[in-house]
Amino acid sequence: MSQTLQSSDMLETPPGYPFEEIIYEDIEVEEVVGRGAFGVVCKAKWKGKDVAIKTIESESERKAFIVELRQLSRVNHPNIVKLYGSCKSPVCLVMEYAEGGSLYNGDVPRGWPISMA
Repeated sequence: MSQTLQSSDMLETPPGYPFEEIIYEDIEVEEVVGRGAFGVVCKAKWKGKDVAIKTIESESERKAFIVELRQLSRVNHPNIVKLYGSCKSPVCLVMEYAEGGSLYNGDVPRGWPISMA
């Protein structure tokens, strides 16, 4: 039985949700894993945990960055990657690292139900 994420299931992030400004020098970038809606996505370590870093490459990508930052900082749901914070220089998002590829490109982890709705 597949579960569909409804907009009513997404919670507004409660006050005090752990989103912070992160110092880029505290991040240990390991490898480039792909490209997102904007810029480059890298696997990295931050505070001893695997994270994904999404970095914009140009000023024209800043609007998409701000939209994603706002969206991810307002939700807390187990089916959505967690946003830990962002860096100002270079401009990037620091998020939970999810194995298995991009759902946008059709990379669905083995065993997950596929809905053609």
